[in-house]
Amino acid sequence: MSNEPMKVGIVGAGNISATYVATLHMFDFIRVKSVYDLYGSSAQKLAAQFGIEAVALDTMLADPEIGLIINLTTPVSHHAISKKALLAGKHVYSEKPLGVSMVEAEELMSLARAGDLRLGCAPDTFLGGGHQLTRRLLDEGRIGKTISATAMLLLPGHEHWHPNPAFFYGRGGGPMLDVGPYYVTNLIALLGPVREVFGTAKITRIERTVKTDPHRGETIKVLVPTHLTGVMEFHSGATVTIATSFDVIKHKHNQIELYGSEGTMVTPDPNNFSGKVEIFRDGGDAWEEIAIDHPYTQGVPGHLGLRGLGAAEMVDSLRSGRQHRVSSELAFHALEVMTAFERSSQSRSVVAIHSSCGRPDPIQRTINEGRFA
Repeated sequence: MSNEPMKVGIVGAGNISATYVATLHMFDFIRVKSVYDLYGSSAQKLAAQFGIEAVALDTMLADPEIGLIINLTTPVSHHAISKKALLAGKHVYSEKPLGVSMVEAEELMSLARAGDLRLGCAPDTFLGGGHQLTRRLLDEGRIGKTISATAMLLLPGHEHWHPNPAFFYGRGGGPMLDVGPYYVTNLIALLGPVREVFGTAKITRIERTVKTDPHRGETIKVLVPTHLTGVMEFHSGATVTIATSFDVIKHKHNQIELYGSEGTMVTPDPNNFSGKVEIFRDGGDAWEEIAIDHPYTQGVPGHLGLRGLGAAEMVDSLRSGRQHRVSSELAFHALEVMTAFERSSQSRSVVAIHSSCGRPDPIQRTINEGRFA
C-alpha cells in the first residue's frame, strides 16, 4: 500500500460529521478530500469549515484518489450508500448500525469479501483509553471471573435535544439500535460473543412532540419499540441485564457495572471514549479510582469526543496488514444481538445467537497517539 495518506470521502454532513473530520485529521496517514450530503448547504458548510470539497455522490465514488468512504447517513440509508461504495471498489466505514436488518448487513459483508475490501462500523468508543483500561483490568483478573453485569441506557427521548429527532422513532431507530450499539459492542469487546438473548420490548407512547427548534411543536409517529429490557448470556458464562429506553425521565444507575468473583468494576460511559474507572475489591472498605494510562481519551476541543477513531484505526490496519478492530464481524454480531430482543419479545422465548466474533485486540498502553499497533 502507498505511504501517501488515504484520501477519504464523507457521505452525510449532519451533526457528527465535523467531529469525524477533526478526529481523522489528527492522523498523518489519512485526509478527508470531499463531502456529499443530500442537502447541499450542509455539505457546503462542512467543506468551508475544513477546506475540503463539496461534490456529488457519483463524483466522489468515481474519484480514483479516494480509497475510503465514510457513511454518516441515517440508519435506513446505511445499506444503500455502503453498497454503492463497495461496488465502486471503495473501502467503507459506516456509522452504526451496519444495516437495519441482518439481511442488509450480510449483503454488505459479502460484497466486501468479494471485492477484497475493508468494511468497518461504529461504535468505536471501546477503543478509548477508559475502556481499554477496563479491558486490561478485566484481563488481569482484578475483579476475578466476571459473573454478571448491568447495562443501563435510560433516556427521556431525543425529541428533548436533537434538532431533527424524527428518524430516531422510525425504522432503524429506537434506543436499542440508536444508542444500544455503544453498550452491546462495549460488552462484547470486554466479555466476548453472546450465546442467547431473552427480552421484552414495547412502544410506550405512539406519538412524541418535538421540543427543540427548528421542528418545535411537531408530532412524531413512533414506529419502533422505545423501551427494551432483557438478559444476554455470553459464551464466557457471564449474564448481563440490559435496559434501553427513551421513556425514563431521570435515574441514578451507572451505565455499565461488572460483577466479578473478587470485586465490582464501574466502567466509563460507553457513549464516550473515557471516564472514571472504579473498583471495589472483596475485603475492601472503599471504591478505588484507577488512573487512566492508555492513549485516546480526548478529542479535538470543541468537538464530540473522538468519533471517527475507528475509521482511522481501520486505515492504520490496512497499512500494516492486520485485522481492524472495529470490524464488520463485530458489528454484525452486535446487530444480531440487538435485534434479538424484539424477536424474543414477540415470541416470548429465548433467542439463540448464531453469529460470533472474537474480542478485538487491545490497544497497548505504551502506544503513542497517532498509531494503534
